[in-house]
Amino acid sequence: MNRIRDLACLALVAISLLGVSRAEAAFTVDCTFNNGGDFVDRAFYVSNYPGTSLQKVALNHKGATAGTRTITLTARLSTYDGTFLGVASVTKAFSTSYGLTVFDFGNIPVAAGSRITFVQSVIAGSDDVYFDVGVGPCTGITETNGSTPPLSSVRGSTVGLVIQGDPSDLENALILDCPYDPNGGGDFVTRGFYVTNYRGVTIDKVRMRHSTSTPGNKTLQLVAHLGRYDGPILGVASFTRNITADDTESTYDFNDMPVPAGSTIAFVEALTAGTDFVFHNLAIDSCGDVVETFGTAPPLDSQYRAGLGLKISGAVSLTYVTIVEYYHTVFGHYFMTADPAEIAGLDGGAYGGVFVRTGKQLYAWDGPRPNTVDVCRFFTTPGTFGTKSSHFYTGDTDECAGLKLNPNWVYEKIAFFIRPAAAGTCPAFSTTPIYRMYNDGMTGAPNHRFTWDAAIYNDFTTNQGWLPEGVRFCSPVLF
Repeated sequence: MNRIRDLACLALVAISLLGVSRAEAAFTVDCTFNNGGDFVDRAFYVSNYPGTSLQKVALNHKGATAGTRTITLTARLSTYDGTFLGVASVTKAFSTSYGLTVFDFGNIPVAAGSRITFVQSVIAGSDDVYFDVGVGPCTGITETNGSTPPLSSVRGSTVGLVIQGDPSDLENALILDCPYDPNGGGDFVTRGFYVTNYRGVTIDKVRMRHSTSTPGNKTLQLVAHLGRYDGPILGVASFTRNITADDTESTYDFNDMPVPAGSTIAFVEALTAGTDFVFHNLAIDSCGDVVETFGTAPPLDSQYRAGLGLKISGAVSLTYVTIVEYYHTVFGHYFMTADPAEIAGLDGGAYGGVFVRTGKQLYAWDGPRPNTVDVCRFFTTPGTFGTKSSHFYTGDTDECAGLKLNPNWVYEKIAFFIRPAAAGTCPAFSTTPIYRMYNDGMTGAPNHRFTWDAAIYNDFTTNQGWLPEGVRFCSPVLF
């Protein structure tokens, strides 16, 4: 079987850059639940709200007695008597155990960085309702003793809380920092370089140090290609400045150019105006994701050294991708993918239509963010298991490194980013545990299945001969 990653390469580029893989909203606030709390007459506020809209707010409630109740959640700007933003209402049967209550505000516009105050009220049914104060402290979350304007006295710095909305910005970060060699020295700019496993979703600025044996004003250009030196051009940046014999920093501004997270970016640098003999500064040490090459011959020229002086800033992801599960009707294997080009190809009948959707799916992030791990994707080496093949996913760093050394597997890419399970458990309500099971080679080739459905996991591992491998991921819950 040809590798699925080869499906519709150009479509992959177009879809990735258009952001089709992203879900409509992100978790703008996520403070872990704890199953213990206070009466709903205590209020709370969110400082420096990292979004531009308020869509859904999830809290955790229980009643002192079971019964149906109606609760409202009112949002105001800044203070408890501040500008009214909206109110959401939920009517449901409350038990004496905690359960999730989701308040839907639609999509109320909010200025990024605002303080939003929230007041809960029971308007029908018994008012003996508790809400979960969560595991804290949580940055920007404050519970108060009441809701007295302007802001009641502080009770704590945590509330079990998840808010979804449009993020105000994909979090800007220094994506890569390969420290400059303080002793100077460098190579001609005709040498190319590439970055593997790029950990952002945009490239904003690329900073390098340059020097020359012929000082003066010079114009340099940097072209970013996807995947290889003859790959699709992602963007072009240039600068003109006075370059001297001393290594001084230059900045290529790509203006937050979108790139697929986890991809390889190949850079070609050139002097386009001014006299020749311009050098870029070396790195003080090797950098694992940066490779300098002899030239720029495609696909990727031979390695010259591991690293050069380089800083790349950009944005990391706060949004989601949907992972779709398929069943191979000939091999009897399960496969999952978050790649929109692969999904389109398989749904369109690629490989003779042998891949069919199981109806199961889960979610992950489309780029690195706090509390997530890179999930490595592998493909069996062609011919190792006869005509059959399989893919494998792992978020375990040691497992990924070990498989890269295993001749039976070929490393493909970082497939997505997800929260790892801690001792086999996941944070309640905001995430769902994802189980992994292994077919023990029953089909003549290895195959693993991932599922959030505990009934499927128990059936396969109890009745169908698959080996249990426990909870491996925590998938975000989309309310």
